[in-house]
Amino acid sequence: MSQQLHTTSDDVLGLETGLEALDASSTFPGPVESVAGHESYDHLALIYESRAEQFATVIPYITHGLERGERCVYIADENDTAAVLAALRDSDADVDVDAALESGALTMYTAQDSYLRNGAFDPDEMIAFLSETIEEAAAEYEGLRITGEMTWVFGDDPPLEDLVEYEGKLNDLLPDADGIALCQYNRSRFSSDVLRDIIKTHPHLVYDNTVCQNFYYTPPEEFFGPDRPDREIDRMMGTLLDRTEARAELRTQQQFLQRQNEITGDPDRAFESKLQDLFELGCERFDLEVGGIARIDRDADRAEIEIASGDHVYFESDLEVPLSETFCAETLETDETVAVSVAHDQSHRSSTLHREFGLNAYLGAHVEVEGDDDRTFFFLSSEPRDEAFSDDERTFHRLMGQWVKYELEREQRERHQKTLYEITADPDRTFDEKVRAMFDLGRERFDLELGGLARIDPATDSFEVEAIAGDHDHLRPGARAPLSETYCRLTVDDEATADVVDPVDCGFGDSLAYEEFGVETYLGSRIELENESDRTFFFVSTDARDRGFSAAERTFHRLMSQWIEYELERKQRETALEESNERLEQFAYAASHDLQEPLRMVTSYLQLLENRYGDAFDEDGQEFLEFAVDGADRMREMIEGLLEYSRVETRGDPFESMALDDIVDDALEDLQFRIEETDAELTVEDLPRVEGDASQLRQVFQNLLQNALTYSGDEPPRIDVTATRRGREWVIAVADDGIGIDPADQDRVFTVFDRLHSREEYDGTGIGLALCQRIVERHGGEIWVDSEPGEGSRFSFTLPVAE
Repeated sequence: MSQQLHTTSDDVLGLETGLEALDASSTFPGPVESVAGHESYDHLALIYESRAEQFATVIPYITHGLERGERCVYIADENDTAAVLAALRDSDADVDVDAALESGALTMYTAQDSYLRNGAFDPDEMIAFLSETIEEAAAEYEGLRITGEMTWVFGDDPPLEDLVEYEGKLNDLLPDADGIALCQYNRSRFSSDVLRDIIKTHPHLVYDNTVCQNFYYTPPEEFFGPDRPDREIDRMMGTLLDRTEARAELRTQQQFLQRQNEITGDPDRAFESKLQDLFELGCERFDLEVGGIARIDRDADRAEIEIASGDHVYFESDLEVPLSETFCAETLETDETVAVSVAHDQSHRSSTLHREFGLNAYLGAHVEVEGDDDRTFFFLSSEPRDEAFSDDERTFHRLMGQWVKYELEREQRERHQKTLYEITADPDRTFDEKVRAMFDLGRERFDLELGGLARIDPATDSFEVEAIAGDHDHLRPGARAPLSETYCRLTVDDEATADVVDPVDCGFGDSLAYEEFGVETYLGSRIELENESDRTFFFVSTDARDRGFSAAERTFHRLMSQWIEYELERKQRETALEESNERLEQFAYAASHDLQEPLRMVTSYLQLLENRYGDAFDEDGQEFLEFAVDGADRMREMIEGLLEYSRVETRGDPFESMALDDIVDDALEDLQFRIEETDAELTVEDLPRVEGDASQLRQVFQNLLQNALTYSGDEPPRIDVTATRRGREWVIAVADDGIGIDPADQDRVFTVFDRLHSREEYDGTGIGLALCQRIVERHGGEIWVDSEPGEGSRFSFTLPVAE
């Protein structure tokens, strides 16, 4: 199990410092942890099988010491000093090796200069040498870092027992000294018996690019004591017992994790159902009675139980108590899980939960829920625990708390998205009402005071508030400021969505927004529009925010701003369409008034010419005169049709509820003569009631029925009028068995004045279907035709279902 390494003093060079070098090295890929089974010994043994493996540890170990301002000593034996220096110079570290040599920060020794300097190895002499070296280094450097190659042992008189004694004595020297040591052992050179003793005398080992806690470490007083065999047996049995217990505990942890995954991963269960099973699982895991979630409010000093499990006299849902009187208050001061055992801690005996509710054990954590009230997730019990909560129990609790946080935030996001949809899709609200509702939603979602919409113009450095929700002395509708003095400038200079939680750090310390408006927190998006000033949609607060905005919050804000952008563009299009319709109506008026006057003059003079001089014309002259009169009549009909087409939007009657059966009856009455003349057969199903303009819808039916009668071919027409419900609209169809329309020409029939047949074949102005399309579109529907030549035509159009 990984533990925090104990150090005797923050100022004393220790093992953690040595491990930093390996942790930062790109050539040392293995795990690096500060681990210990006993008191800290700043003493490692490197066991290697190749030079590459050796230097992967040694080189970063030395260069890291030089970077930290320590004196570094390298004792070479298996490698010559030139090879070691070359490896140091080739490392990635930013270290001037030659300068370090010249200054004495780096000293290279051989075994003969150090271990064997008196001709033979003496453990006490070497310890004295190291003590003096550490003391000298402490006067000028941050400490001493030493590493030595141990292959010098294989000389004429190998002092193997002395070596083991020396390694044991190093464990006594280093903890209270500003020094750390790394002894290097080539596995292929040392016998198994020697390596076994070396392993036993080092609390930490480096092997296969991995720093290992040594379970087989034997303290010097035991290793060299008279009871060594008995001590070894005790240690071996203890190790076996510890490992067996560890495996059993690991199996238990895996079982609980598997059960947790089964509960949380079930797609068919609701959050509350899963939570109750998690409470039961946690109570079993921690040996506690009750699990729960509480809403907390620091400002109001309130904790309210939201959901609880178990059976307790007082502790149940909706219970409200002062937050400061609960164990939950402690979770707000730390990111870790808080564990309390009142039986072992007198400071909690006066709390409300202990005094009134009789609670004696607690395990809980603070759960920050984005966009909602914070919670605490906890387990507690009236029975005190005999043992403190373990790291494994705290970790399991933290995993459950993380899932609770995820689920609460997911539900909150879905709730806000649903509310946003309900606001934007509400047909009974105006744009301004929807924007105000979105301001309220955003203020709740982001926990900010004000929401606003402002016009901006980077070219003129202008910022003008259009709408605002919330009270502020300066930010009011119509308020103006230089854009460069507001946080909204970030949406122009940087990303479309920007946020500020530290104005000074973001360069706004002397800005108007910060100095005069007092805005501490900002979240805004730019809205770019065509043919109109851009906007910013923003939320601000005069209170500081202790965390940045999350990706989910930024996304939700961007989603709201995109809807506003769409609505503003739609209003632009509607305004442009209204202006276009007005111009069209003006043109149509001119056509009906200014053009028809000369046309009437032409027609009058043609009639006068025929009345006075008709007898003087020969046969060709009579034909020419008829052509002229007919052309004038057709031009008049086209002008009248164009005038009618242009006034569909502006001159229509208000919508009212009506029965389509009555509308069709009126149209058939107008066509009665034509129906009898063609011997037509008509079938009309029951038609629904709709909201619309009666005169315009009568015109649609009249035009469609007229076309069915006209393009029937040689046989008597057969016409069917039907209505089918399709969701929130009716599909009305007028079908015939006439000559049909080629699929390639079906879009042309709705174009103004576009005719598929000559006037000799079929009479008409070519505007009837275009007029039907414009009327249907005014009613919020669409019109289309399904047809094949010789197989008839089916004209269909939609109308909304009446409320």
